[in-house]
Amino acid sequence: MRVQMIPTMKAQLLALFALLGSGLLTAQAQWGFRAGAGQSEVRSGDIFDPVTDRLDAIGTTSFGAFAEIPVTPFISLRPGLEYGSRGSSLGLTEKVEVYGVELPIGARVKTRISYLDAPLLVQLTLPTESAVQPYALLGPRFGYATSAKLTTAARAVIEMNLYSTDLDLESIGYERFHVGLIGGLGAKARVGESVGLFVEARYEHGLSQPYDVPVIRDKVGFRGWNLGAGVTFALSPAGR
Repeated sequence: MRVQMIPTMKAQLLALFALLGSGLLTAQAQWGFRAGAGQSEVRSGDIFDPVTDRLDAIGTTSFGAFAEIPVTPFISLRPGLEYGSRGSSLGLTEKVEVYGVELPIGARVKTRISYLDAPLLVQLTLPTESAVQPYALLGPRFGYATSAKLTTAARAVIEMNLYSTDLDLESIGYERFHVGLIGGLGAKARVGESVGLFVEARYEHGLSQPYDVPVIRDKVGFRGWNLGAGVTFALSPAGR
């Protein structure tokens, strides 16, 4: 089933971006570049989960590009491609096994999973005559886990990395495809006839739960927040 789903989903995403790309040729669209930083943490379907209750958030970064395609003067579609990561941190008070790797007592382990994401957001811009335009974002995000790394650090006066281990996502039963929901607020300032600068804050909630924790048989996913900034460039309609 999984072998059949992967090419089908890829074909659907390619068709979606081809359709949106054609919109760039007929609408007053913009290209944008965005970079951000934030935190990611594990969420569980069980409120009283003995494993995820012990996990801490980790710092994350992301960067990518997007198109802003107007539908009305105040509503735009914002498809894009982003590269970022999700994960968690765990302080060990006993010898445990995480993602199939045995870890020592007294260490702190950070799991970081890299993703290539394709958000498809709707942007609602507040009507204003000001040069600064507030806006809201909402929409789904489709992701694919490209790699994962488990880093073990010693906890002393300062934290020192001891070693890193690349994780084989297939061997631990980790589902690579990810679906999430993004909501956010931002503001964009026009600094030229065709250039704009923006800042925004986003909350990201994973709808998928890609990993089934052994023993307790509880599937876990991710959630987090991200503060970002970037620049947009206006594009003229075809034929102008």
